Amino acid sequence: MIGLIQKLLLDMARERAGDDAVMEIKRRTGLPPDFNYRIDTDYDNTEAQRLLDNACAVLGISQDQAFEHYARHFLNAARHSFPTFFNLSPTARGLLARQPAIHNMLASGLRDTAKRDAVNDKFAISDLPGEPLEVRYRSPNAWCGLYFALTREVGEHYGENIDIDITQCRARGDNECVFRLHFTPKAPPA
Repeated sequence: MIGLIQKLLLDMARERAGDDAVMEIKRRTGLPPDFNYRIDTDYDNTEAQRLLDNACAVLGISQDQAFEHYARHFLNAARHSFPTFFNLSPTARGLLARQPAIHNMLASGLRDTAKRDAVNDKFAISDLPGEPLEVRYRSPNAWCGLYFALTREVGEHYGENIDIDITQCRARGDNECVFRLHFTPKAPPA
């Protein structure tokens, strides 16, 4: 898993609970106190899961709550660090349709082709006119909840509702996760 996810997870924990919480998360995960995740490096998926589990334990929140907090933190960081992605996408659908390309761009600096291919194979999009946006997600950690939370935050950013139909899910025993995203504008406040 590309280190951007882990870096921002620790940043979110720092924002919510301070440096001591981050040090405790690192300690529980077996990371040195001065360790910093790099956004151009691929890290072990099981370590990412341990990091998430330890962040939840230290912060006293569930995995779903962590994903919700993380999604808000991630979107704020992404708008600041990568504004072009948002400028190129006038709609939530436009941004989410580009998401695999953005994800794969982050992996482009990986020297190990097997690791780069593993990152590139995690997402695929089918964006046909008049059809829901179809997302195929293949990851050992099966963090569908994170994808859903990020999708909802993207919808909020663009003032759109995004309904998610889950047609396949690894949590239910399928080989991959497949989601169909339906976009509608939010109704103006009454």
